[in-house]
Amino acid sequence: MSATLCAIVKNEAPYLVEWVAWHRMLGFDRIVIYDNASTDETASLLAGLRAIGAIDAHIPWPVTEISPQLSAYIHFARDCRTDWLMFLDADEFFVLKRGGGVNGFLASFPADVACIGVNWRLFGSSGATEFSPRPVMERFRRASTQASPLNRHVKSLFRPDSVDQIHMHAPSLTRGRAVLANGAPLEMEPHGVATDVDWSVAQVNHYFCKSREEYAVKRSRGRASLGADDPGKFAKYTDGVFDFHDLNDELDDSVTPWLPDLGPICADLRRRLSRS
Repeated sequence: MSATLCAIVKNEAPYLVEWVAWHRMLGFDRIVIYDNASTDETASLLAGLRAIGAIDAHIPWPVTEISPQLSAYIHFARDCRTDWLMFLDADEFFVLKRGGGVNGFLASFPADVACIGVNWRLFGSSGATEFSPRPVMERFRRASTQASPLNRHVKSLFRPDSVDQIHMHAPSLTRGRAVLANGAPLEMEPHGVATDVDWSVAQVNHYFCKSREEYAVKRSRGRASLGADDPGKFAKYTDGVFDFHDLNDELDDSVTPWLPDLGPICADLRRRLSRS
């Protein structure tokens, strides 16, 4: 069994080492990252991560008239050689609540399961106003309650050979069934938004806001889901949207047991990058 993680990024250099280290630690067999015309150090960092074997491919992806995100996903899914595939953004971290890693998690599902939807858990700013180089998962521990409708969104692991159409959150299937991470049926209204929220087995930590300073950088990138000439590309990320997503209702320490292992992995990657 093999599991591949794919992302498209733009100006995410401060976060990539942590994001790659985390998902390697979870056991993804391959990590492939598309670079959507970054203007910071992202391209050189991705080239370095590829050179030291931390990621498996770094693919430059231009700004296009159609969605660069969706076009990259379709491009990769068309010819990928993997049993399972997951698309995540650089502000999303897949979190398992039990051991066995990604492949152990996937092996726990029956053979007729072709898509596993994993609910978001939206994290707020924890009151931070400025960027810090400390790990994202260490800085932001306050999150929304299960009742927040934003958490109904899912990101999914799916079998590429069972897909009809690629979507940002969950594909439509030609065969097989879709379930939540706890094995319950995945019912979506609308597509990509589950009717239920369950974090008992897994969740996707979504660090939408980070600090206000970092949110301003997010605003300057625009939406990867929209083409370069779309009038809505830079309209979404207003102060009001920050406030709407800045939910800090509960402490979530689900990643705490993993952080002592994550730190040395990040440090090792940075040492190897400095020598490459």
